[in-house]
Amino acid sequence: MKLLLTTIQTDCKYTDYAMRYLYSIVDSEDSPIDADMKTFGKYVLDGRIYEDIMSGRYDVVYFHCDALNERHIAAVAEMIKKASPTTAIVAGGGHVSFGTKAFMVRNPWIDFVIRGEGETVLFNFLNTVINYEFDFANIPGLAYRDGEEIIVNKYDEPIEIEDLPFPYDATELPADVVYYESMRGDSSMAAYTTYYPDNKIRTLSLGRICRELRYFLVKEVQRVVFFDRFFNYSTERAYRVFEYLINNDNGITTFEFSIDGENLDDQTIRLLSEARPGLFEFNIEVASTNAEVLASVDRKENIYQLMYNVTKLLRSETVKCYIHIIAGLPNETEALFGRSFNKAFGLAEGQPVKIDFLQLSRGSVLRSKAEKFGYCSTFDSPYDVISNDHMPALDLIRIRTVARVIDAFIGEGGFKSSIPRFLADIGMRPYDLFGKLTDYICENELQNKLGKPENVARIFRAYAESPYGMFEDEFKFDVLTGAIHADLQKMVPEEAMVKFERDGWDIV
Repeated sequence: MKLLLTTIQTDCKYTDYAMRYLYSIVDSEDSPIDADMKTFGKYVLDGRIYEDIMSGRYDVVYFHCDALNERHIAAVAEMIKKASPTTAIVAGGGHVSFGTKAFMVRNPWIDFVIRGEGETVLFNFLNTVINYEFDFANIPGLAYRDGEEIIVNKYDEPIEIEDLPFPYDATELPADVVYYESMRGDSSMAAYTTYYPDNKIRTLSLGRICRELRYFLVKEVQRVVFFDRFFNYSTERAYRVFEYLINNDNGITTFEFSIDGENLDDQTIRLLSEARPGLFEFNIEVASTNAEVLASVDRKENIYQLMYNVTKLLRSETVKCYIHIIAGLPNETEALFGRSFNKAFGLAEGQPVKIDFLQLSRGSVLRSKAEKFGYCSTFDSPYDVISNDHMPALDLIRIRTVARVIDAFIGEGGFKSSIPRFLADIGMRPYDLFGKLTDYICENELQNKLGKPENVARIFRAYAESPYGMFEDEFKFDVLTGAIHADLQKMVPEEAMVKFERDGWDIV
């Protein structure tokens, strides 16, 4: 039997990693399956993908779907099915694991769907086909067609992740960014995240984690990104992994983790202070600093403990942290969101603050409660929130516009000396500043100038002239200009600074 495992590339990084796991369970020397794995670029035309797949003469084509490629995959699958009705078309992935029957009704050319964690389900499906048993009814996690009827079996039991092979044994290791998971299950259980009904935490053994991370270190990959949410749900386990990486640092590789800030203990913070700057990057999700908002999405964190822990971590200056807040959560107005941003900005102490926008993803509790909170979202994936009872559409559009300005000014650290100086001099809160900067940029039609740090510096200085002029304080304005200049020097190469000095402060 000839099998193709394929997908269309998107910004959803887990898709590629899941494909590697699936390939690792079907690719073996004694397997009767002739398996190929292909990932098509996001800009490849559907017709070209169809032609490429058809030329392979596959018996079974498996498409791994996510929120961003479902429609493209459906279009390609339709062409294949019409051209070769005997080819079995299989879809899988977290996105089609929910609303499976509706997905198959919309796409009658999809013969089967692998639901939930797909490794065991795909193996059992291929096994029953190879042996001509076709015992689809007894394969948990499989959806299939029986004549005109669509049968959706219950989810399979959670996979013991320790039983799965290392996904990079059977596939080529990327040279730049490697994705990795040391656990499955979502320790946060937040209402806006997607998780399967039985969401128990399962982890790789500490010994296996260290062996596999050692492989990445020896290969000197640039970055290893952990999918685990949250990696430090067990403080002891996280401590041991951090300790191993510090002791075996190759001076090259960066490791990125999603971290629960409330669960950072003093012992771990002391250990992290010994790390090479650049070894670790943490994504810390604050979501909101409003207790009512957090309770509405099942986030029971002690926000003050989280902020205290993160503040101590940042003082060590060894770990780069990205502080994340979410726009569009229930019970949060723009004003309340602004307060959350102000606290996150103060917490970050010059580190990047990222604004994420809520999506009512399939499989999330919040999607099932959308009517309760008055949510309006896009009909098709990725189900972006348009409005809710507390956040009108225009307010959310406003936040999106301000977020782009924030990213231009403080993304990757940005103007981390000059912006706090301005705030202190003028007595303005961070969200108010970025809101007024946004107004200034829009009024002067400068949106297309935000791509270059040099122009962002010029815009900041030009905007600042007015508030400093109100206080008639030229000295402080000159000091701010020097701070902006110093920040810019840290952001751009020397040749760019030479050109900046030649062109001056006029916006070009």
